[in-house]
Amino acid sequence: MIRGLGTVVVMVAFVGLALWVFSGRRQKDFDEATLLPFADDPEAIKHVEQEQASRSNKE
Repeated sequence: MIRGLGTVVVMVAFVGLALWVFSGRRQKDFDEATLLPFADDPEAIKHVEQEQASRSNKE
């Protein structure tokens, strides 16, 4: 019985996390997080932003 409840809790947590990650409202936050590794290189940030802009224009 306990194992079954544990499985249900983990499944609900997984589905909730998946919905949170793929939510359209979080897109801006995740785009900003994408640039964190390049924070000290302005040229790299510029390149990544251009790539993101070109991808959003294709969709």
